[in-house]
Amino acid sequence: MSERTGPGDGSRAVAIGGGHGLSRSLDALARVVDHVTAVVTVADDGGSSGRLRRDHDIVAPGDLRMALATLARDRDLADLIQYRFSRGELDGHSLGNLILVTLQDLSAGDVVEGLDRLARLLDVPGRVLPCTTVPVTLQARADGGLVDGQAAVATTSHLRQVWLDPTEPPATPAAVAAVRRADLVVLGPGSLFTSVLPNLLVPGIARAIAASEAPTVLVANLREQPGETEGLSLPAHLDALTEHVPGLRVDVLIAHDGPGPHEGKPLTVDLDALAERVDEVVVTDLFDGRNGHDPVALAARFGELLAR
Repeated sequence: MSERTGPGDGSRAVAIGGGHGLSRSLDALARVVDHVTAVVTVADDGGSSGRLRRDHDIVAPGDLRMALATLARDRDLADLIQYRFSRGELDGHSLGNLILVTLQDLSAGDVVEGLDRLARLLDVPGRVLPCTTVPVTLQARADGGLVDGQAAVATTSHLRQVWLDPTEPPATPAAVAAVRRADLVVLGPGSLFTSVLPNLLVPGIARAIAASEAPTVLVANLREQPGETEGLSLPAHLDALTEHVPGLRVDVLIAHDGPGPHEGKPLTVDLDALAERVDEVVVTDLFDGRNGHDPVALAARFGELLAR
C-alpha cells in the first residue's frame, strides 16, 4: 500500500458500504482528503462475526475491523488485527474482532467508543462507525421464497427485496453528523444487497444522504456477483437502490471500462440507459489487474470531483 496523504485543507469524505469493496474506496479517499469516515454495515452473521454476535449480542465486528485496518497508518498493527486463527477454539476468529469485542466491554458496551479507541491505536485519519449500534438481521424475498440472514442472502439469486429486522433501527448519531459535514459521499463498491443497501435501509442514514449538499457518488462494481446480483445489469443496480431507498440521489456514477477480471460476468456500461438514472457517468479503467478496483485510479476520480 503506497503512502497516502491528504491535501491539508481539512477536506472530509464519507464512504458507505462494507467488505473488500469499501476498503478500496477508503484507501482511495485517504489519498485525497484529510479526514475519512467509514459508515459500515453490521448485518454480517457468518464466520467469526456471526459467532461473536450469537455469543455476545453485539453488532457484527468484521467489516468494521476491515475498515480500520485499511485506514490505519500503523501498518504493523493493521496486519496484527487482520490475523486470523486457524486451529483450536479460536479457529476462524480474527484477532481484530476479538479486540473490538474487548474494547466494547471496556467502554461499558459502547461500540463507537471501542472503535474510536482502536482507531487511535492504529493512527487512523478519521473514524470507522457502524450505520447503527443495534444488532440487525438482513432478510430478503427471492423467487424461491423468504431468506433469513446476510450469509444466506449473499448466495441467493433472483432477489426481489431486502430489509432489516428491526425495520427502522436508529442511525448512529456520529455517522449522521459525518454525512452532513462531508465534502463527498461515496457508496460502494461492494455487494449491492449485503454491503451497500443494509446501510441505506437505516432511515437516518438515508435521510442524511438526501439532506447532504455534498455530491453522492456510486462506484459501480466490476462484475455481477454470483448469487445476489447474478443477472443484474448496471442500470438494474441503480433501479434496485432507488426502489429500496425512495428519494436516494446519486449525482455521479463511476464505472469501469477496460480489461477486467477473468472470473465473473463484467458489468457493461450502457450510457443511454444510465443517463436516464443518474446525472453524470464517469467511465474509466478501474481494474487493479488482479481482482478488484484500483485505489489509485479511484483516488484520481475522487480528486477530480472534489476539485470542482
